[in-house]
Amino acid sequence: MPATAPLPPGSFAFGVFGDGPYRAWEMGRFQRVLEDANQADLQWFLHVGDILWYPCSNEVFGDRFYRLNQLRHPVIYTPGDNEWADCHEAIAGRYQPLDRLQHLRARFFPNPGTSFGGRAMVVTTQGQDSAFSAFVENVRWQFGGFLFATMHMVGSGNASRPFEGRTAADDAEVAARTRAAMAWMEETFRIAQSEGLKGVVLAIHGDPGLEDYPAEVYASYTTWVQRLEELVKGFEGQVLLIHGDSHELLTDHPLRDRVTGQPLSNFTRLETYGSPDIGWVRVVVDSVAGRFAAFEPRLVSRWVLW
Repeated sequence: MPATAPLPPGSFAFGVFGDGPYRAWEMGRFQRVLEDANQADLQWFLHVGDILWYPCSNEVFGDRFYRLNQLRHPVIYTPGDNEWADCHEAIAGRYQPLDRLQHLRARFFPNPGTSFGGRAMVVTTQGQDSAFSAFVENVRWQFGGFLFATMHMVGSGNASRPFEGRTAADDAEVAARTRAAMAWMEETFRIAQSEGLKGVVLAIHGDPGLEDYPAEVYASYTTWVQRLEELVKGFEGQVLLIHGDSHELLTDHPLRDRVTGQPLSNFTRLETYGSPDIGWVRVVVDSVAGRFAAFEPRLVSRWVLW
């Protein structure tokens, strides 16, 4: 791939990747992504979840953690459904999802309040709040007049889909995690509003169905999306939602006012690549004008095997 262009004055950039690598033959392309990102001028690299397809073993967790730590940038990661919520499937190893979630937190968030990667970055973790102490993966940080936050909202209906052996504890986990995400989002907007920041950037894994809500298939996200709409309407700055899950590169404006049906002009959605496409997106932010200046796709050719 050609080198990324120099950043314009008064701007900064970060990288976005998700939903990969899944298969053995994607590992070479994933390595190219890491090498390409290491050559780019980035403030951090964001993985929006689904670091694997199968199996959900500690060994694979360790491999992905090792590989992401090859990046010289701070790495921010919010989990996807593949690495814990769907691990009950036979192909994944028939693990208990809540067991995998516990191991995932221990592996990827050993030092709550700091990123991993080649350069540590201090972040605020929701785990510092005694009411949400389990949610160390929900983090927030400020840069260039923008406030950034991750929220643990995954695919597979936000981990609400039925499976053999599902228990009340699995249902309780969904409810608690969604409450935490809602509280974290509301607090993020309160801070941005009170400090007069230029924008808010939110990152989750699951596709919340912004084009179709309140469709039944997206029912587990409806309350969250409706609250997002209200918060965006009440905020003067720009809002960017980044997610994965549907494996299609998209940059659009799908969030609408429920009353008028009109798109909210200060809202943008970025959905990143996903397997079998292995690539990342460089997001360029104009910190002077307070806008998202560019979304630059960095796709690795499928012919690359190593």
